[in-house]
Amino acid sequence: MWRIAGTTGAVGIEIAAAIGIGYLGGHYLDHKLGTEPWLSYLGFAAGIGAAIKALVRVTRAYRREQGEGGQGGSGGSGGSGGSANGEASGPGSKKGNGNDGGG
Repeated sequence: MWRIAGTTGAVGIEIAAAIGIGYLGGHYLDHKLGTEPWLSYLGFAAGIGAAIKALVRVTRAYRREQGEGGQGGSGGSGGSGGSANGEASGPGSKKGNGNDGGG
């Protein structure tokens, strides 16, 4: 649990740093090349892209860990939910457990 809290807390810093570095790098290049304000905008957009990528990465890691954390239902209990890859796994699904009553 503390590992998740540390990771999600650090992602806020990572988002701010990505946007700030992108903008400041663009601003620096604008002054060097005389292209104000275009590279600042481009750096800001690149920073937002990097921030979104970091957020997606942390969200996927959190979901993966929560799925492995034992939320019950996995292991052939015959529940009515779907599997992680979108396939149906309940009693009426095509891929059953072999007990379709045809015996």
